[in-house]
Amino acid sequence: MTKKELRQKAREIRDSIDTDSVILLSGIIQDKVCNHPWFERSKTVFVYVSAGNEVRTNDIIEKAIRTGKRVCVPRVIPRVKMEAVPISNPENDLQTGFFGILEPKPHLRPVSEKETDLVIVPGLVFDLNGFRIGYGGGYYDKYLAQLPDTCKTIGIAFEFQVVDELPAEAHDRNVMAVITEKRVIMPGTQGI
Repeated sequence: MTKKELRQKAREIRDSIDTDSVILLSGIIQDKVCNHPWFERSKTVFVYVSAGNEVRTNDIIEKAIRTGKRVCVPRVIPRVKMEAVPISNPENDLQTGFFGILEPKPHLRPVSEKETDLVIVPGLVFDLNGFRIGYGGGYYDKYLAQLPDTCKTIGIAFEFQVVDELPAEAHDRNVMAVITEKRVIMPGTQGI
C-alpha cells in the first residue's frame, strides 16, 4: 500500500472506534506516558492537543502543568512550519486554529526547538522502527529534524495503529519510543 492508502485506511479504522473506547484506551496510554522516566525527567514537554479520535492528551497536559513542567503545544503556520508554544492554562490559552484544532492564541510566543526535552508525537500509523504516517503535512518531520540530540520523542497510538514496517523516505523522522495501551515499543528491541 502507498502512504496515501495507508493514511486513508488508518483514518477510517480510527474514526470508527466509539468514544468510550477512545477515552478508556487513551487513559491507559496517558498513564504510561506520565509514568515514563523520560516524562518524569523532562522540564519542557511539547505535546499535541488531541482532536476527534486521536489518543487523548488532556491528562498529559494537565499533569505536566500540575508538576511544574513547561508545556508547549503546536501552532501551525500553514505551508511553512509548526511551532512549540508554551501554555499555562488550556482553557484560556487555546483557540481553534489550522485544521480546526485547538492551538495557542496569537499573542503567545513560541520557544526554540533547542529548549524541548520531550515531544509527544501523534500519528495515524506507527511501525516497530518508530516511523510514522501522519496527516500528510510534513510538519512533525520538519520539527523533529530540528531537535537537539538530547530531546526524547514518544509516539502515542492505539495498538491497532501499529504495523511491523512502513515505507520510509529520506525526510521521514522516527520516534524513539511508541506507547500503546498494550506495550512500549523501543525501536531495535522487542518492546516492553
